[in-house]
Amino acid sequence: MTRRFFAFILLVFLSSCDDGDIINVQLEFDEELDRCDNFENFYLLFDTREDPNEALILSLPKPAYDYLFTDETPENEPHTVEIGSATGIRFNYRTYSNVIGDNVLCDELSDPSLVVIDYYETDGGNVNVTVTIVDDDNDGIPTEDEDLDGDGDPTNDDFDGDGIPNYLDEDDDNDNVKTINEDDNDDGDNNPFTNPRNTDGEDQPDYLDTDDDNDGVLTRLEDPTEDQNPLNDFVPNEEGINVVRFRYNHPTAMEAFPDSGFIDNTYTRTTTSFFVLEDIGLDIIDATIINLGSYVSPIENITIEND
Repeated sequence: MTRRFFAFILLVFLSSCDDGDIINVQLEFDEELDRCDNFENFYLLFDTREDPNEALILSLPKPAYDYLFTDETPENEPHTVEIGSATGIRFNYRTYSNVIGDNVLCDELSDPSLVVIDYYETDGGNVNVTVTIVDDDNDGIPTEDEDLDGDGDPTNDDFDGDGIPNYLDEDDDNDNVKTINEDDNDDGDNNPFTNPRNTDGEDQPDYLDTDDDNDGVLTRLEDPTEDQNPLNDFVPNEEGINVVRFRYNHPTAMEAFPDSGFIDNTYTRTTTSFFVLEDIGLDIIDATIINLGSYVSPIENITIEND
């Protein structure tokens, strides 16, 4: 009788432990975040998945946390903000009745067909944000190859001395022919650094040569149209018809034209913010640290006037 009693007690104990509240969820998201900008008072940063249909959602008040998505946050230095009523930052985990459609979480009016099944929200914890910035002059040459002195710091390499480092300079030699256009691309990689064109056969390839044909006239002055574009000026053939031979890399065309100045320089900036959650205190989630993921801000085009 005693054995039966203890067996019954053990069965009750085990049954009481089989409670949904202590079943942990293992997160298997792609960690590529989307953001809703259309709400007036807050950003909604989220990641979703299917099977099961679930979402991780971080809410950040505007405009207090605008800087987490820009270069105003020091690059590669984690910045910590607290989740809770004091900051207005909220984090929750939800499961849904069916697949979460693209950007449906950004709709100000809820989709009646999308029903929340489970909802868990933390009242504490921290958000660690690290911002990285990638600047690219879109000239086809990777930044590491524009570090001409090889010291690992591309910011101090400025071949043409115009104050714009090579890795941000569309026109590395300031001859008004953009670097990307100073390559025949015979190797098909769109990179002037590899297999570069060298019209005059001198030490420097065309993209680092201010006088591409070595005729004694600077490339940017071989511009009879005076529109800062040597690419639309050709050497005529005997019949006076323009042929596809640019004046600036034809050694017998040696006339210099008035200086029309330099082209402006534009480069792109991509800002990526990485979000990591700590100490959020949601028992439903089987993790003490959550790599929420990264958000890539819209690419910014920055123009520098070249005087």
